[in-house]
Amino acid sequence: MNKTYDFLLSIAKSYYIDELSKSEIAKVYKISRPTVASILKECKEKGIVEIRLNDNSPLSSPFSGQLRKTYGLQTACVIPNEKDDAQTLGKTCYHAALFFSSLLTNGLHIGVSWGNSLYHMIRQVAQSPVNHSEVIQLMGGLGGSAALPDSSELVRILASKLRARAFTLLAPLFVQSEKTKKILLSDKNIRETYERTKRLDLALVGISSDDPEESGLVRAGFLSREEVVEIYNSGSCFDLCGYHYDEQGRYMDIPVNRRVVGIDPADFQNIPRRIGVACGKSKAKAIRAALRGRLVTDIFTDEAAASLILNG
Repeated sequence: MNKTYDFLLSIAKSYYIDELSKSEIAKVYKISRPTVASILKECKEKGIVEIRLNDNSPLSSPFSGQLRKTYGLQTACVIPNEKDDAQTLGKTCYHAALFFSSLLTNGLHIGVSWGNSLYHMIRQVAQSPVNHSEVIQLMGGLGGSAALPDSSELVRILASKLRARAFTLLAPLFVQSEKTKKILLSDKNIRETYERTKRLDLALVGISSDDPEESGLVRAGFLSREEVVEIYNSGSCFDLCGYHYDEQGRYMDIPVNRRVVGIDPADFQNIPRRIGVACGKSKAKAIRAALRGRLVTDIFTDEAAASLILNG
């Protein structure tokens, strides 16, 4: 076969620009599929086609590789810090939204917790209809008294974008006693959502520090500052889905954890993909503890936090 430069170029354009498959190109040019593969290889060897990787991707940051290796993560996306913290958060959430969208397939069962970062991430998820899918609330809420939408609202926003069925947990995050929790979970509507948290494919979660000065639970009104001071002094480092964990990422057997209405911690760790989104130096200690406990499989954060996580 006389393979002129123009012919090689046309094959390369068909594959890399027009995105035709090798089989489709073979039919158009009346050649075999192996011949197409051979021509594409020749195009690379002759410099007609050059493959470049985007080294500026957050996934290629040295911090990303170190976090993946140190904590056994599937994905670690580390965003360079901007002068404005809001811009850094926005970029981090944008990349988390893109990554989440890349995982979407029909029939997914998606769990959603709560948090400022998660709120901004879900807002940036593109309209992406997925058939036969569900979005499930992982933890009870505040009933609309928080400054930001609570978990039930995040579920509705995301379900609307995915055209998925929404399951909200119609209960407060914290109740007065374990007995009250058992009564609530016996309710048919609450039980229906709760049971769905046992068979999730992926979860979107925020990570909140238990430092009383940084606690998202205090800012949102879930707990009083005095309650969080007591929890913090007991050795708690962060909360995830309302449950408190120590600096090694271990679940703490403390009274407040037994009053949480939400996914069982053991069921949470059985979810195949658990995507954590959290930014800022003030959250570095909490993120590191969550990574130590293998509570997330994928993390989206910023360089300032990543540096502290890795270097203390």
